[in-house]
Amino acid sequence: LDKAKSEFVSIASHQLRTPLTATKGYISLVLEGTYGSINEKFKKPLRNVYYSNERLIHLVNDLLSLSRIESGKMTLEKEPTDISEIVKSVIDELKIKAEEKGLRLILKKSTSAPPQVLLDKEKIRNVVLNLIDNAIRYTKQGSISVKLEIRNPKSENQKLLISVTDTGEGMTKAEIDKLFESFSRGKAGAKLSAEGAGLGLYIARQFVEMHKGRIWAT
Repeated sequence: LDKAKSEFVSIASHQLRTPLTATKGYISLVLEGTYGSINEKFKKPLRNVYYSNERLIHLVNDLLSLSRIESGKMTLEKEPTDISEIVKSVIDELKIKAEEKGLRLILKKSTSAPPQVLLDKEKIRNVVLNLIDNAIRYTKQGSISVKLEIRNPKSENQKLLISVTDTGEGMTKAEIDKLFESFSRGKAGAKLSAEGAGLGLYIARQFVEMHKGRIWAT
């Protein structure tokens, strides 16, 4: 039954992703004026449709990742990467979302340049995106700070720490204990945002552990 469920989720997700991607493309072209100029009053509802479609694509991608993780088909495509470039690109992508809520999104640079790390770019980008996006979503006012640190920079046992700190509602110990489980959401999260299936942090944890890393919350 578990195998049948995973196969169903995988097939359904693949079938959903194609029309959603096409919808995203056409809405984007309409907003850019490719099919002619559109009245300003239509732009806002069109943007709302675009963002709703984006959330659906995100959910479908999470379901695909979940089915691959559960079936053991998830693999890593590692290459030497500058982790700071991944973090910067995610911040650039989410900056407008933070500004729309009146939040400051701050990148605190490390005193020493991060080394090239052997990793799967897309999967680690997914992790960073999930953490920062959650911080923006569940913070009403204040700021989100993202920091890169090198622990033990002069030794062979170097550790790279990426931390995301926000001024949001906070969580209870019981909520933190279940935070990285699948389909788990805290009370504050459910209260502040109806979106989200509770899959993002579970998948982030799987991706980090596949890289022999650790992810946690305080």
